[in-house]
Amino acid sequence: MHNYAVGIDTGGTFTDGVIFDLDNGIVLTKTKVITERNNLSHAIDNCVGNLIDQISKKDEGFKEILKNIKMVSLSTTLATNAIVEGQGADVGLIVIGIETNREYPTKYYEEISGKIDIRGRVKEELDIEGAKKAIQDLKGNVEAFAVSGYMSIRNPMHELEVAKLIKTLTGYPVVCGHELSNELGIYERTVTAVLNARLISLITDLIEAVKTNIRNRGIIAPLMVVKGDGSLISEQVAMERPVETILSGPAASVIGGKVLTSIENGMIVDMGGTTTDIALLKNGKPKINEQGASVGGWLTRVKASDISTIGLGGDSHICVSKNQILTVGPQKVYPLSWISQIHPYILDELNEIHAENYFPISSQPTTILSLVRKPKKIELTELELKILESIKNEPHTIYYIAKKLGKDPNLLPWERLVQIGSIHRAGLTPTDILHYTGKFNVWNVEAANMGIKIMARRMALREKDFVEKVLELVYYKIFRLIVETGIKNTLGIVFSDDSAEEKLLYRMFNRKKFKKEIVNFSAKLTVPVIALGAPVQAYFPESVNRLNTRLLIPENADVANAIGTVNGNVEERVQILIKPTEGGAYYVYTPEGRKIFMKLEECYEYGEEYGREYAYNKAVESGASDIKIIVERNEKYGTLAGNILDENNKIFIESIIEVTAQGKPWR
Repeated sequence: MHNYAVGIDTGGTFTDGVIFDLDNGIVLTKTKVITERNNLSHAIDNCVGNLIDQISKKDEGFKEILKNIKMVSLSTTLATNAIVEGQGADVGLIVIGIETNREYPTKYYEEISGKIDIRGRVKEELDIEGAKKAIQDLKGNVEAFAVSGYMSIRNPMHELEVAKLIKTLTGYPVVCGHELSNELGIYERTVTAVLNARLISLITDLIEAVKTNIRNRGIIAPLMVVKGDGSLISEQVAMERPVETILSGPAASVIGGKVLTSIENGMIVDMGGTTTDIALLKNGKPKINEQGASVGGWLTRVKASDISTIGLGGDSHICVSKNQILTVGPQKVYPLSWISQIHPYILDELNEIHAENYFPISSQPTTILSLVRKPKKIELTELELKILESIKNEPHTIYYIAKKLGKDPNLLPWERLVQIGSIHRAGLTPTDILHYTGKFNVWNVEAANMGIKIMARRMALREKDFVEKVLELVYYKIFRLIVETGIKNTLGIVFSDDSAEEKLLYRMFNRKKFKKEIVNFSAKLTVPVIALGAPVQAYFPESVNRLNTRLLIPENADVANAIGTVNGNVEERVQILIKPTEGGAYYVYTPEGRKIFMKLEECYEYGEEYGREYAYNKAVESGASDIKIIVERNEKYGTLAGNILDENNKIFIESIIEVTAQGKPWR
């Protein structure tokens, strides 16, 4: 009997799922369900339910397939969204030996004395009484703790002492900075520790819910979670280090793209409902951002795939300003075709808007408001409350709501209700454009066409010309993202809007339009583009054709992320640093502290042995089997004055031993 896995990816718009044959590398069945932002576990339950229903109809031996599922693997937007939206547990931060004069992702923090120097030596003893007082002062306001000390990566003893006190005095979860990163950068390490502590309860709740869901459906298999670099960790490690799951969805798409195409070098572009993500695949692996991922304005020390994202997807809001300027995205809205399929009366409201020739100043004529939830802690104005009341049972256009309330549509204060998450909008989207062109027609085509009529008139264009302009803008945004990523990775140049470089890009894209000018520009990409996601067939052929390269849209590109979740490996690594002392000896720095040796060879022997054991144990903890150990050594030497070619003239600066443990996530 073959070995199987269930892969699940919860994106911003859809949750994708597959049952995957691990031995033959094929998809047995796949599904897409709407992601419910406020209830991810419900979307996951629907996803798994659909997969089981489909496989039971396709294969008489489906019960044997379910018995032989070796793992369920999950990539989730939960950590990323929680950081962006400021959600999660209240965290008490205790910093040791540094001044808290910068902003942190918590308002509850205390500073205590104690100092470790860059060599890992104690320069100032830890203030134990100060630590106890800080813990007691914070205890009543928080649900978890983070501890971060200056130079804890050289010697974590102060962090460990405070963590022990927290566990003794509170029993709350506690995270230490040195546990998450061995990189210099106290501020970024502290931010990472706070975010990790903030996410523990959220990821734990999700994992427990998913485990219950899959067990109730008869699947008894370990649950793995995708990290931001595409590797996998066990559910237990994910609950301890949830911050490592940020950007796991885009990372899974890179793995999925490689599996589906067997391409070693290329650009993988994933277009969903909300965003388009791009990553560089080099020698079969995604490029890693060694500086750490930035999420929600916080720079972390989490090593994740180096991914660029723009707000462009099937659900991007198509807008026309009062000055007739066309934009697509970055905001996401429900498509008119979709919301009218569920609420057919919306078409009547759109017809009325067209008949009345309604052109608002401060909003789009096709904007529809749909209730998400009433806010609990935010005080609303009387008119804001009336708006929520008018849509409590069903969504309506702004035009309809204004008429019902006897107000000018331009004066309705609905924007803040969107910002605080009380309402979500529907409007014209690229998905509606595809309904018009006939490339996609699963929902209400009439509503899509009416939305285009209204917006085309706002631009004083025929519908056909308006649609062409929208498509050209989408094509250009994809073209620009790909070219910018290539130039950024080769020359380190980042373009800005309306810059000379951006104007050059536009001329490259429209080279036929400018072909009679003295200088004509074109672009050629030397690696293929792998396009993933449900809408890519509609847009990418035109964009990539102008890049003079190969476009690959593989079978099952619409669920590549879910495929990627079950094709990653467990990978844990540790770095051991060796540096000379003033007295001719050597320090060896490990995650547990430092040791002193008199001979360099002794350092290497100890460092490699320690690294092998540490990385192996971490890989086992993360759920790996068939573990392979890779050891790399990077030595740095300087030269004294004199002959630089003389071997005896070199001076040892440092050596880094990096040990990586890789293994399969299933047995």
